[in-house]
Amino acid sequence: MRIAITGATGVLGQEAVEALVAAGHEVTGITRRDSGVPIIEGRGASAIVADVFDQADLARAFRGHDVVMNTLAHVPVGMAGLRPLAWREDDRLHLEASVAIAKAAAEAGARRLVQESSIFMYPDNGTDWIGEDLPLSVRNQAFRPRVREMRAAVDFATAGRTAVVLRLGQLFGRDQHTTHALRATRAGDPILLGRPDGYITLLHHSDAGTAFVAALRAGSGFYNVGGEPITRGRWAKDLGTEAGASGPAKFYPEITQALVGTRLDTQRRSLRVSSLRFMSETGWRPTVGPSTKGWSRR
Repeated sequence: MRIAITGATGVLGQEAVEALVAAGHEVTGITRRDSGVPIIEGRGASAIVADVFDQADLARAFRGHDVVMNTLAHVPVGMAGLRPLAWREDDRLHLEASVAIAKAAAEAGARRLVQESSIFMYPDNGTDWIGEDLPLSVRNQAFRPRVREMRAAVDFATAGRTAVVLRLGQLFGRDQHTTHALRATRAGDPILLGRPDGYITLLHHSDAGTAFVAALRAGSGFYNVGGEPITRGRWAKDLGTEAGASGPAKFYPEITQALVGTRLDTQRRSLRVSSLRFMSETGWRPTVGPSTKGWSRR
């Protein structure tokens, strides 16, 4: 298949590009800057420079492709997320760029759209499993961009077209968020939100890349994509081991956690998410977990 992918220079996008190329697809990475071209070509794909906020420019870039995949995101690192302006770029990508991408994909004649999304829109569900049918917890205005993005994907899925929305688990691997967490763990600084007995569903970047390949086999709909959920206490130990620290990663004190606001409060939720639907329909399986030795260097 001929596949165009936006966000191709990001960590997630690069993993998706590499996995798609390895699977034998003809891949075009979309970048906003000339400096992104060698990054994309280094992963084995061709590159096109286009403005992801400009529907006409995107339609030009997408023309001739069977599938469009959107991996755009710009999440602030660590407690920088406490600053409202820190989310401005991420909000604009989901509120404006994702909508332009979905409309441009339809205009260009693509038959399938694969949209990156997040499990953090689910409510805290304690120790109970979370499937795709559980209502989302997105009433706060902070979630407006993500909701608009989902609606754009649903709108694409008309006239026989297919839209696959992947609700990805918390990504970990060779990215700035994980690097920040490992550095804090080695220094003995607090880094984790939530409770040790709450659940977290993680997804290694390499497995996220193969999930985009598997999404080519999925029907229209929403799919959870993650590894086996573990408690945050277990994740604290795994972070400590990978960081080579003297003990597990530390949690922020409750008084600090109470002040993190809506954006970061989602990371306090207990999310025991099931990916059974996606695995059953596509055959995808995660291969790297938080106990896999050297996962931060893969």
